[in-house]
Amino acid sequence: MRLRLVTVPYRYDDREEGLGAGPGALLRAGLADRLAAAHEVDGPHEATLGPEEREEGRTAVNIGRLGAHAAALVADARRDGSGALVLAGDDTAAIGVVSGVQRADGAGVAVGVVWLDAHGDFNTPETSYSGILAGMPVAILAGLAGPLWRGAAGLAAPVPTDRLLLAGVRDLDEQEHTLLRSTDARVVTAAELADGATFPAAVRRLAARCSHLCLHVDLDLLDPDLVPSASTPSANGLSIEAAAATMAAVLATGRVATVCVTSLNPGAGKRGERAVASALALLERALPAWSTAPEPPAAMPGG
Repeated sequence: MRLRLVTVPYRYDDREEGLGAGPGALLRAGLADRLAAAHEVDGPHEATLGPEEREEGRTAVNIGRLGAHAAALVADARRDGSGALVLAGDDTAAIGVVSGVQRADGAGVAVGVVWLDAHGDFNTPETSYSGILAGMPVAILAGLAGPLWRGAAGLAAPVPTDRLLLAGVRDLDEQEHTLLRSTDARVVTAAELADGATFPAAVRRLAARCSHLCLHVDLDLLDPDLVPSASTPSANGLSIEAAAATMAAVLATGRVATVCVTSLNPGAGKRGERAVASALALLERALPAWSTAPEPPAAMPGG
């Protein structure tokens, strides 16, 4: 299977430090070579936002515009039948990733999102205690907030909440938890992942309703001992083996169009080095299960 590597910097103005350096660190550590045993790898292709496209004081819109560039690269991967492996600074990249599937396959495509993360990322500006945008992407995808952000990214249609599966969650804000409970989103906690049955069953139900799945992996899914440089660590996370098995359960459906991996901080000396090694080990172990992607969209007449 062909994989197209797409990189998205942290937000739109930082690719050299902190989370912004994560995609480059994985590539320099040999990720493409490690994947080549199971996949034909193309890229990397970087999404960038030129200074002339940015508007002062409109961070969410600027992130959306960066997402539109990522969407174009994801759409290209879809059109040639490749899976899009997106290496991103933080979770805000997810809006552009899903937008890219819609751009290639149509706004009405039945796309579902599997969100593997220690956190729900289901806040809105009204529920968030911190106002941090990286804590809102799933709610943005669901259409509960951020219309300007979605519009700038080209997300033509929100993802219905019954097509959202959040797993590995172990740290929810009170208001975020209340908002999630008011929707049809499915939440599988980190503790429930351990039973070996709850998550696969939830994946099967989601895949039965969707033609395409977007798999999103925030590396704070892993235990902080494995990613000690994480900016949002949460205790009692998954081992590499458990996280790889969780990803493989989704990839084995044959419906995964994109995998987005975020939140790697390669700085901080030995802690960063350990985080990079853990991320590489996770992807090398999990991604061989990605052997099939949805069929590429039919070419438009005259295209």
